[in-house]
Amino acid sequence: MAPVLRRLLLTLFALLLCLSLPYATAAEEADAALPVDPAVRIGTLDNGLTYWVRSHATPPGKITLWMRVGTGSLNEEDGQEGLAHYLEHMAFKGTEHFPPGELIAYFESLGLRFGQHQNAFTGFDQTTYTLSLPDTRPETLEKGLLYFADIAFRMRLATDDVDRERGVILEEKRARKGVQQRLTEKLLPELLPGSRLARRLPIGLEETITHLQRSDFVAYYTTWYHPAKVTILAVGDVAVETIVAAITKHFVPWKRDQAVPADKEAGIRPYDAPQTLVVTDPELTTASVETLALRARKPTKTVADLRRRLLERLGIWMVNRRMEQRIQEGTAPYQTASVRQGIFLGVTEQISAEAEAAPASWTAAMTGLITDMQSARLHGFADQELAIAKKATLAAAEHAAQTESTQDARAFLRTMARALAVGERPRSAAQHVVLLRQLLPEITSAEVTTAFAANFTPERRGYIVSLPEQSGVEIPSRAALRTVVEAALAQPVTPWQSKARPTALLEQEPQPGTIVAQTRFAPLQVTQATLSNNVRLHYRYMDFKKDHVTVTLTLAGGAIRESADQRGLTEVATLALSTPATSRLSSTDIRDLMTGKKVAVAGRMTDDSLVLSVSGAPEDLEEGLRLAHVLLQDAQIEPTSVTLWKDQKLQELAATRTRLDIQAREAAALVTSGNDPRRALLTPEDVTTRADAIAAAQTWLTGLLRSAPMEVAIVGDIPESRALELAATYIGSLPPRPRSDPTLAPLRRVAGFTGPLERRLDVETITPRAQPILLWRCADWQDVRGRRLMVIASRILERRVHRALREERGLTYSAHVYAQSSKVYPGTSALYVEFTTDPEKATEAAALARSVVERFAAEGPTDAEMDTVRKQLQNILETTYKEPRFWVEVLADLEYHDTKLADLEGAIEKFLAFSQDDVAAEIRKTVVPERFAMIMARPNTRSASHPR
Repeated sequence: MAPVLRRLLLTLFALLLCLSLPYATAAEEADAALPVDPAVRIGTLDNGLTYWVRSHATPPGKITLWMRVGTGSLNEEDGQEGLAHYLEHMAFKGTEHFPPGELIAYFESLGLRFGQHQNAFTGFDQTTYTLSLPDTRPETLEKGLLYFADIAFRMRLATDDVDRERGVILEEKRARKGVQQRLTEKLLPELLPGSRLARRLPIGLEETITHLQRSDFVAYYTTWYHPAKVTILAVGDVAVETIVAAITKHFVPWKRDQAVPADKEAGIRPYDAPQTLVVTDPELTTASVETLALRARKPTKTVADLRRRLLERLGIWMVNRRMEQRIQEGTAPYQTASVRQGIFLGVTEQISAEAEAAPASWTAAMTGLITDMQSARLHGFADQELAIAKKATLAAAEHAAQTESTQDARAFLRTMARALAVGERPRSAAQHVVLLRQLLPEITSAEVTTAFAANFTPERRGYIVSLPEQSGVEIPSRAALRTVVEAALAQPVTPWQSKARPTALLEQEPQPGTIVAQTRFAPLQVTQATLSNNVRLHYRYMDFKKDHVTVTLTLAGGAIRESADQRGLTEVATLALSTPATSRLSSTDIRDLMTGKKVAVAGRMTDDSLVLSVSGAPEDLEEGLRLAHVLLQDAQIEPTSVTLWKDQKLQELAATRTRLDIQAREAAALVTSGNDPRRALLTPEDVTTRADAIAAAQTWLTGLLRSAPMEVAIVGDIPESRALELAATYIGSLPPRPRSDPTLAPLRRVAGFTGPLERRLDVETITPRAQPILLWRCADWQDVRGRRLMVIASRILERRVHRALREERGLTYSAHVYAQSSKVYPGTSALYVEFTTDPEKATEAAALARSVVERFAAEGPTDAEMDTVRKQLQNILETTYKEPRFWVEVLADLEYHDTKLADLEGAIEKFLAFSQDDVAAEIRKTVVPERFAMIMARPNTRSASHPR
């Protein structure tokens, strides 16, 4: 269906919805219940279990199920902290119809991957189990719902399973330890005095986890897993009636004589007076300031409720926009800032403003944050600001309605789950557009100001500062913080001053280039063209995601060319694209011009390119390409963006000093490249030098934009003729450039390494965690057959390593095994095994992981493993190859990295055709001593002994 016709039908649908509303007074309209998405079937079984079901065919031939149990850590008794989450783990350890050790294996045999397609999560107020089925056959759906029913009322909960899983839970807790975990554990008791939540983080307490027994699980399970507290959410390519019938069949037998237990009171109370709180951590490197208010959670159920929400959200949007502008223009005392309103810890509502700054600037940041809030409270918002906010709000909603018919099933599930969590009902995107068109025109700036002023009353808020424990940073007392807050509130504030902005990106439209050559690779429906300025273009029409198109422009070069004394040059140059500005237009000008457009333009760098992407609705794609054209002609680095980059980068590097994962991965990159300096993190000296030499970065950028070979990919719901017309106009009109750059090839060669090699890192951290990385050099990007075989091998190995380290020994929470074939530096391609563990057991765990890999190399895969991995790959790839984002990634640098379209033709069949012997031969070639290296990152003894 043509985009114009789709938009016409959408408009007619919205009009019919409006016409179908009976005549009502303004008061009746305000009190009217919000509409419910007619595509969602909501029902309740006799036992109280509810279901929300939607038939939806993206992705086709699949269905995803969620089971939400309305209980989490909030309902744990004293001495049970962590039990709800622990019980979630036990759901995978055996049920009536899925004996221990068979549950995960069974679903993997259908083509699922544990963690990706089968998972669960626990919060304060819920425990949710997720299952994405590989097909919609009746027997598959039946098996999925049988599994959910088993979790709901037929868990095994055997003592030996409980004891075996205990180590895994403790390792998961270890994996989460770090700065944020420590700050959270300090903050909650002070932030929520007297609340049950303060001691009930879902991960639990180590002393409790160590002593929980089977009887504890049975007591919680039989009390809180009650039919009336369970909702089945289902979205998939199956008739609603079929799904409802299957749910009914499997859950009607669940009987529970006990009354539905009432959730325990969270005990969170709104502040009745200003509160101040200061928390610190030795590994924090930034200052964080926040002002927070809490209020009872209230669902949005009527039109009047929605209107009140709109008033609040419009004010928040405008203040966030003001703070963003201050940061971009260099007038803000903070580096990042935002105002938020939403659910806090799943059980209450927060209204907060927060900012980050350099540690020495925390006072100015808190003062600036309060002043920004007070300016909006006391002086309100201009009509011009509100008009922009309304425009942006409506544009986003309209684009959501245009793309809703083919959005991913998981997006619907997330929306449904959010509505369920707050006691609401789901609305369709089209219904939301109708409501916005009804409500937005009548909203005034005075109303928005009143709502914002009420929400940000300074007297009933908490004021929080988080600071690093480091020399030169004076930690204030609560009384000192209160003095800062009172002084900020006493300051006079001025109204926000809006400025006149340019009204167009281009002063005149460019003279289009031409297409000088065009071919079509019919098997994959890819059109390839050369523009008159030597830019190469690849186009593929796809309406798998309706009303959406993505254009990527890849410029060859950049960081790969940097010498040792130029490191960081490309990163600074890229700021002109990520915070876009030109000699005529500031970044704020561009932001204002693009507001309300259903398209986004973003710039980034890779190891060997600069990439500019334009993504959004076809109707606004031209405006995005206009901006891309302007930037490719005249992108300018703003000094304020460089100053901000420098400050944040230095803080990021300071944090790296205590980060085991980052240091381990940097060491792995250096090992595989033979210590090539381009694979190392920047140093503080690099950052300072680059920030002081903006002119050099601008020259570097200008050279790339004007002369680097360019490759363009256009993928999405846009006709070929229109795509080529836009490309010729806004890309073909750029100056000529070479088709390729042969001088890059020698820069891709790295020294590499000869193993076996081991590198140990002693990290200055108080986090009691080790991070081993084991790697073997493997097939490069150009070795298509070899890298595909390594994908198969890594999938099998991940299951084997997971079983050995987690299930059998409890040495880790999660192990990741993956093959990474580098396009940029081919010699650095490797098979990786990566996990976290107890520092005292790191050597043992690494040795076990290595033995698993070496045994696999010696024996090869089994028949059952090959059968499972084939089904998994078919399940994943048949959807992946339909996704536009996959083709964007393929076509963006297709010729630059010498990828062949012919290799992608029939790729699924080629994967499935590989034999056991093929995989065995490739893994034997890979897993040899001379290709092996290990990185072992651990806390050093002095840091580990620091009081935690």
